[in-house]
Amino acid sequence: MNDLDKKDFVLALAKGLSVIKAFDKENTHMTLSDVAKKVDITRANARRLLLTLEHLGYVAHRDNFFYLTPKIIELGYSYYASLPWTDLAYKNLKQVANECKLSCSISILDHIHIICIMRIAAQRVLSEGIHVGTRLPTAYTATGRVYLAHMEDKKLKKFIKKLPLRAYTKNSITSCEELYERIKATRNLPYQIVQEELEDGLIAIASPIYNKDKEIIGTMNIGSHISYKDIQTIKEEVLPRLQQAAQQTSEIITLLQY
Repeated sequence: MNDLDKKDFVLALAKGLSVIKAFDKENTHMTLSDVAKKVDITRANARRLLLTLEHLGYVAHRDNFFYLTPKIIELGYSYYASLPWTDLAYKNLKQVANECKLSCSISILDHIHIICIMRIAAQRVLSEGIHVGTRLPTAYTATGRVYLAHMEDKKLKKFIKKLPLRAYTKNSITSCEELYERIKATRNLPYQIVQEELEDGLIAIASPIYNKDKEIIGTMNIGSHISYKDIQTIKEEVLPRLQQAAQQTSEIITLLQY
């Protein structure tokens, strides 16, 4: 259980969070038995947890089916609201999206996944349906590559071994050795580009956002279908504006002493 002493670990809280996370796009409404099976707990435990969440307003039920309520958004918003720079970063993000006519996001690394925490969607949206809260594989995203490029060699090798590698497309890197060599080859670039590794036709580019200590805390990133803007056009027309916005956001964060 990592470095946490078992006596300090609140199992009921962990199970309660697991129940919340059990609801997703494919499981919007579930019975007691459904929840118990998915979370791997007894029906009695599932019942107590669901009734507690219902009492707190995070869950409701109808005809034996439980579902999340809008109040659950509070839990995610608490993180967003704790970041003092989000309002100003949003203005930069919106300006880039409008000027480039492409969807633009701010994303962060969370364990071994990339999570979108802010997004301005253009009319041309990706088939992936990326939105705030979407989790993406680190190995196949431009944001993930930015984080990997900022890791020291020893940490990078260890971290890559934790990443699930699979062939999303014919261009996807599927070996730790190849991914390591790719990161080494592009490590000195002030940005990262991933072309058709997560989805056919998708090009993504990301520029780092730093805190006052020059540590990477996220990226500003843009995705485009190759039929709309090819990689050369993105480098020439989109990248300079994206880098400028990411730098401006980093400067704001530094001024806020974050």
